[in-house]
Amino acid sequence: MPEGLTLRALRPTDSEQYHALMQLPAVVDGNPHVPFETLAQTRESIGKIEPTTIAMVATVGDTLVGSAQLSPMKGRRAHVGSFSICVHDAWHGRGIGNRLMVELLDLADNWLGLRRLELNVFADNRAALALYHKFGFEIEAHQRGAVLRRGVLIDSLIMARFQEPAPLMSGPDASALKADATRSNASE
Repeated sequence: MPEGLTLRALRPTDSEQYHALMQLPAVVDGNPHVPFETLAQTRESIGKIEPTTIAMVATVGDTLVGSAQLSPMKGRRAHVGSFSICVHDAWHGRGIGNRLMVELLDLADNWLGLRRLELNVFADNRAALALYHKFGFEIEAHQRGAVLRRGVLIDSLIMARFQEPAPLMSGPDASALKADATRSNASE
């Protein structure tokens, strides 16, 4: 892992470096967005990130070397989150994706109580597949020719990880309160 690696929230002032990251060849090849988005479009998309979405970046010094987003679902899918990770082309293989993944899973499991995490990954993205398998994600679906990349239809895989609910930690008097409530209901 690079010395000085820091994770923090994505800021509007990151827009230029974030824009550059999203236009790198390996990032473009590994994501479904169209290349050559303008800086103005990137700024607009940063401004439109849902308040419930956690958008973070990985930096080394002043250099943005990766990013990740975790988006909890709503309604009857409120126990589900989807996420994405990307790492700067020049920083692959240095543990940045692993560190972003550890942080995303901690947020999902221990802060948001999400039980299911899901993602889409291109079938030829071996490094990402290895990372996701390492953290317990399993392939649930194979979408043939789901994305057009440089004139070739690329398969996409839907992967997910299911986590049991967090353990319940009750106060020392929780059992007594439950017993009192049971007695009270029985006497009515």
